[in-house]
Amino acid sequence: MKLLSSLVIAATISLAPAISFAKDKKMNGPEVVEIADISVGLSGLVCDFCSIALNKTFKKRDEVRGTYVDLDTKILSIALSDDAALENDEIMKLVKKAGYSTTKITRKDGSEFIPPAKS
Repeated sequence: MKLLSSLVIAATISLAPAISFAKDKKMNGPEVVEIADISVGLSGLVCDFCSIALNKTFKKRDEVRGTYVDLDTKILSIALSDDAALENDEIMKLVKKAGYSTTKITRKDGSEFIPPAKS
């Protein structure tokens, strides 16, 4: 019985640091869509490498907590860190840096931005 109690306590103590740092970790996957602060419509996406490039570009930013690219809908979902902001111009610049173009930016508050057509 003491052995079992000791093992449970040891396991709890060894996992405590991992649990406390879990909230600081960047998020991945479809769970980001549900909490996304920004949804970005994209053009030029065709494969998984496209999503990897976008995720990598955006996750380098401190204000970005997580991203998810849905290749079927061609939407990049962005979850921001607490009290962080990411302006439309910066989003378009990052999307372009990754090799794609922005068709629409929608924010959690319902506001939408459609970039002007290039002439």
